[in-house]
Amino acid sequence: MVASKISSFFLEPNFKTHFGFLEDQLKTSPGGGKYLCGKNLTAADILMSFPLIAAKSRGGFLTAEKYPLLAKYIDALEQEEGYKKAMGRIVELEGTFSAVL
Repeated sequence: MVASKISSFFLEPNFKTHFGFLEDQLKTSPGGGKYLCGKNLTAADILMSFPLIAAKSRGGFLTAEKYPLLAKYIDALEQEEGYKKAMGRIVELEGTFSAVL
């Protein structure tokens, strides 16, 4: 019951606020770019990658139906060569990788 109250009164409203903000930011990305700050990958995108990929992996709150541009953005981040190399290195060292918190 406590977890349900925390989710409905704190988590869900905050997810809606923040994911909505990021969806709007992607709509107005400079130059029609696919990243938060324009056409090129920046530190802002790298910093946002982990929490967004983790949120997508958890399911429920961050869906393509609710946030289509954000879902497309996360897919693009996961296709970046640097991301793929980093994930490959984690798998090499740990044997597996999961973005789920």
